[in-house]
Amino acid sequence: MDKKVQISQRMDDIEPFHVMDILARARELEAAGHDVVHLEVGEPDFPAPALVKQAAIAAIKADKTLYTPATGLNELKEQIAHYYQARLATQISSKNIVITPGASGALQLALSVLVNPHQKVLMSDPGYPCNRHFVRLLEGKAHSIPVGAETNYQLTASLIEAHWDNQTSAVLIASPSNPTGTLITRNEMRRIIDVVA
Repeated sequence: MDKKVQISQRMDDIEPFHVMDILARARELEAAGHDVVHLEVGEPDFPAPALVKQAAIAAIKADKTLYTPATGLNELKEQIAHYYQARLATQISSKNIVITPGASGALQLALSVLVNPHQKVLMSDPGYPCNRHFVRLLEGKAHSIPVGAETNYQLTASLIEAHWDNQTSAVLIASPSNPTGTLITRNEMRRIIDVVA
């Protein structure tokens, strides 16, 4: 019997993450002695704060190296709930907080709750390239909406309303935008909420 590994068809839809190629080339140029300003990956150009390093070292020394609860440490979730209460006067139960290993993990979880096969997720173009792959992983359809200087490179309530239909399950909004760094105003965000709520 010929046993050949089958790769899923969805892999044909996954485009390379070109920014990593650009980063590799930038590092080659640096190694060759060129002065390079990194504008590709979005990593900080400064080290982790000393307090963070000390806390990580203390946790390792205290043998806090085992699995945490699936949704995160309860103490951390409680502190986040307190932060929102103190900073934004918003009541959030720590039971409704999930700790993820970054924004992409959080986005994948949220989309898996919202997106069924063949449903649309609206997103801006330009936008973070991996977002459409998260949607594709769930067999949804990433619906890119061109944005430009006239919309501050952001989705607007009117653009969302024009593209929303009965096959739409969600809209992805980034403020600040990736890659442009622009922000959605508070008033525009309220209008967007009114459109999608």
